[in-house]
This record gives sequence, structure tokens and C-alpha cells, in this order.
Amino acid sequence: MANTNCCGGTTTTTCDSTIAELPRYYPRQLITPDDLTLEQNYFRDRMRRHNRLLHGWGVVCGATVCPVTTTNSDGTVSFTPWQVKVQKGYILGPYGDEIILDCCRTVDLRTSGCSGVTGQPCIDAPDPWCSQVFIPPTTTGLLYIAVQYKQCMMRPVRVQPVGCGCNDNTCEYSRWHDGYEIGVLQTCPSCNACDPNVTAALTAATASSLITGGVPSCPDCSCGPWVCLAEVTLSADGSGTIQQINNCLCRRMVVSLCNSWWSPQCAGSSTTVTGVVPTNPATAAANPVPQVPADGATTVQITVNGTNLEIGANVATGPQVIYSFGAGITVSVSGQTGVLQTGQDSVNLTVEAQTNVQPGPYNLTIVNADCGVVIVPNAIQVVLAPGSGSVGSGGGGGGAGGSAKQSPEQKAAATGKGASGADKAAAAKRAKS
Repeated sequence: MANTNCCGGTTTTTCDSTIAELPRYYPRQLITPDDLTLEQNYFRDRMRRHNRLLHGWGVVCGATVCPVTTTNSDGTVSFTPWQVKVQKGYILGPYGDEIILDCCRTVDLRTSGCSGVTGQPCIDAPDPWCSQVFIPPTTTGLLYIAVQYKQCMMRPVRVQPVGCGCNDNTCEYSRWHDGYEIGVLQTCPSCNACDPNVTAALTAATASSLITGGVPSCPDCSCGPWVCLAEVTLSADGSGTIQQINNCLCRRMVVSLCNSWWSPQCAGSSTTVTGVVPTNPATAAANPVPQVPADGATTVQITVNGTNLEIGANVATGPQVIYSFGAGITVSVSGQTGVLQTGQDSVNLTVEAQTNVQPGPYNLTIVNADCGVVIVPNAIQVVLAPGSGSVGSGGGGGGAGGSAKQSPEQKAAATGKGASGADKAAAAKRAKS
């Protein structure tokens, strides 16, 4: 079934209603439409109140009013009389409703305006049943383009009759859809920036007034549903020529933080590592890469150089700064306490490798208190402890006097006894391999 809208019903909402009742559901409850509607109205009214009292009302972004242009055959541009185009935008209504203009809408200034439904195709289709009704131009030459929230009924469905009559089934609309109405007004809407009776409460010079003053009173709803977008000046000859469109004089803006942001990791404050060297200068001169024996007893002092290094713990968030080379390698940080210390140029570490750690290079992983991670590749070199050579090495793994276990064939090859000449040769060959 095609979506059909019927926007002739309730066009505005009031902010005087305060729904403080919420349905409570329980097992085997008979739920009626009133229960479900009450739940929706409760949250909608709560959101409207939040918008109206905490954010205020007015234009948040976009919704500029522009002239309608036409490109002629010779490439020149002309302006269409009587017509303006309202761009996409987001507005908070005086009653706390969200007004979403997701399409550019063309408005004829000789009409009372146009209506739209958010989310529908962006087509300015004329009403097939009614012709446009034009209003006479104003004597002052000033018109005001404004917008208000409008709720539309959508998606009619067949409803079974209550009785057993022969009448056809009736229809009910199954959806409420957010919409809007763009109006062409003869006078300035009340409480807007173009209203001569009101002045802006917040300017760039008085921004500090947000956190000063006494106890403010809650605003009422006397301003009406309209939010003014622009003031349009027409020529006095009645030709519909647009002489001026003012999007600033009559526009009421809402303070928005959508373009205000900051980065907690600003340039110049990130952690960088320039090198990991032995703390002892003599050792560093012999081998610039720290050598850590895998014996579970020898400790090696190394120094991490860089900028904005951290040690300690962040008492606000809890995580502690971590310096790690992986499993089996213990690390102690010199001077680390329960207080976070930042901006360090060097950090001294005491490193000890267990006997089960495999020889080779290991990366240094630094985790700061804000969970920022820095990885330094090949920061240390784990080596075998002195006197722990492998089988076949000169450290005692091979030879007759070696401490490593030998097979009978290896012993026979080494002594030359207990085997024939062919067996001796085969055993010697296996021993060599």
C-alpha cells in the first residue's frame, strides 16, 4: 500500500502539558492502545521539555533562504520572481520539537507556504486536487519565511468494523510522521530575532552570562510555534522582484557544540622513544643493544630515552604505566610510585630474563596511563647465560669430555671399540650428523 500522508490534523504541540505517568507492564495484562500511546507521549514530552529548557529554540544549522535561479539559453542567470528556496537544516521549535528539513523546498511568496514530511522524496509536487491560491502582496514589501513543526498521519490500513453491518471496512492511519510547515508570514513571529520587542540574551561579548546571574525563571510558551528563518524584501511595483533576503537580522540561533571539539592527545604531548640503551656507559660503548642473559638471576640496567615518557599511576583513571618485554622477562621501573609522573626525558628499567626465555631480540611495549601504546622494536637482546652452551657447541655439548648425553653409536665412534669397521664408519657418520 502506498504511503499516503494527511497533514491536515494537529499541526502544533503545546509545551504546557507535563506527562508524568508511565505505564507499568505485568504478566497477563490486557494492553490497550491508550497504554501504548501514553508510553510514547511520556518520552516525547520528556524530550521536548529537555530541548526547550536546556537547549532553547531556534535554528541549529542550515535552513538558509536563497533566491531561485534560472540559467538562460545564453548562459546568463536570472532570478525567478516571487520564489525563494529554503535549504536543508535542523531547527528546534519553541515547544521543544525537532524540525528536520531534509530537502530543499521552493516556496512561492504569493502563497501561504508549503508543508513537507521528513523522509519523503524531495519533490515539490503540486496538489492535484487544488490549484494554488495566491495572496495579495503586502504594502510594506516585507515578508517573513518561518517554519513550524507539524505531525502527519501516514499509512492507512483497513480496520474491521465493530458490528456485523454491511458497510465497508473503515481505514485508520497506522503511523505518525514528523513533518514541517514552511509559512509565508505578513508579520514577524513573536519572540524571534526580528521581533522589535525582544533582544538577544547572549552575544559574543556577554557569553560569560551563561554562568553568572541569579536563579532564572522557566520560559513560557507564549512565543507561538513559528521559528523565523529570513526576512524578504519585495519590490513595491508588484512584480515580485526580490530585492533583499536577510538570513541574519531575523534569525534566532541556538548555541550548538557540534563544531566545538578538542583532542586529549595534542601535538607535542605524545610519547616518543628515541632509544633504549644500557645504563652503564662502558657497556653501551661495547654493545649499544642491551644484552640480557636468560639465567633468572642476572639483572641488567637499561635506560629508555625519549620525550613525554610516563611512570607511576594515574590516580584519576586507575591504570598504571607499564613497561613490558613479554612473558618471562620481569621489569622494574626506577622511581615508580602511586603518583603519575609525566614529561620524563628518560626512564631507568631493571630487566631480568628467566631461563625459559628463548634467545633473540624483544620489543619494548609501553602502555601509558591513558592507555596510549608505544612499541619499540628490537629494544633488547636476550642471550644465553655463560656456560650454558647447546649440544655440539664448544661449550661442552660435543667431544669425549662433554657433559651432554651420548648414544652408544656416538660413544663407539668416539672410542673406536665395540663395533666392526662398517659399523664404526656408519656410527661415525651418524655422530657427525
